[in-house]
Amino acid sequence: MSKFLTYEDRLEIASGLKDHQSFGAIGRNLGKDRTTIAKEVKRYSFDKKSGRPGYPFNPCKLR
Repeated sequence: MSKFLTYEDRLEIASGLKDHQSFGAIGRNLGKDRTTIAKEVKRYSFDKKSGRPGYPFNPCKLR
């Protein structure tokens, strides 16, 4: 088994996140630990900055 995640693994992670699966469930499907999945998501995810015309983007995560 490879130490690194493949492109197909990353597609499976994206699919699992889209289906609202937990990191543990995604990890079991891939045969990886849940912390590996969590670190991968944290490392390569980003917030989508969106706003409406006339209203600036508000980066506050508590709203």
